Formats: sequence, C-alpha cells, structure tokens
Amino acid sequence: MDEFNTNIRKKSFGIMKSIEVMSDKERYTKPSEAFVNNYNRLRELCSDNNPNLDEFLPPIINIETNEEEDFLQIPIEHNFSEIHTFCSEIYYLLEES
Repeated sequence: MDEFNTNIRKKSFGIMKSIEVMSDKERYTKPSEAFVNNYNRLRELCSDNNPNLDEFLPPIINIETNEEEDFLQIPIEHNFSEIHTFCSEIYYLLEES
C-alpha cells in the first residue's frame, strides 16, 4: 500500500473513532457542515488516488443551502452513524491497495 492510501486509511479510522465515542443519540444526529466537508474531502482524496475504486466508494454527502433563508440544510438521512459506515467502507477498500 502506498503512503498516500495509508494516510487516507488513518484519516478514515480517525473519523470512525470520533463517532464511536458518541452516545447512541448523538450518532443519529446530523453532522455539522465542517464534519461533512471533512468526510467529503476524505472521499475525494480516495477517489483521486484510486480511480479504480470509484464504483465501490460510498456516496458524497450533499450540503444544500436554502438561499432564501440563508441557512444550511443537510439531508437528514446522512447522520454520524452512516458516515461511520462510509468511512469503514473506505478503510476496508484500501486495506489491500
């Protein structure tokens, strides 16, 4: 495994660990914009360095802003628990890379 993928795995592992210390209630809440951006960047780095894995990567989490009311809207279906699963998928996809 190249050093870049090793670092992607470490970042993925770090995100997973930060979610694992949350309470059950916290894991089912929506993350902040910064947290979503951090996950999306991790996914982007993985995709850029491993284009052969694109079809296997978990989804990008879309962040939408309601311009009329100028506030952030994050889809409720993407909670911390789901992001944990997404990071786990990235972590294991890179295991043998």
